[in-house]
Amino acid sequence: MVFSKTISKSEAKYKYVGLPKKTREEDFPKKDEIFDVKFKGKVYKMKVNNKDCIMLSQLYDVYEFKEDDTLTIDTSKKIFEMSVG
Repeated sequence: MVFSKTISKSEAKYKYVGLPKKTREEDFPKKDEIFDVKFKGKVYKMKVNNKDCIMLSQLYDVYEFKEDDTLTIDTSKKIFEMSVG
């Protein structure tokens, strides 16, 4: 599954991306379960928190997310692949 979302002003400011509950339940690991995400050639350990959000703060070393960026996460592989456009 490929999940895409436009980053909101709040998400950019507080460095997270919110997931729709149905998407989180169907395509992402359970809450607080660590999973690998490949972004800009590097693999990061991430998790979905109890508010159905993925914190992006560790990715700001390589990319500063801005309002209206489109974040795409491909969950079909063992290591999820994240891109921004």
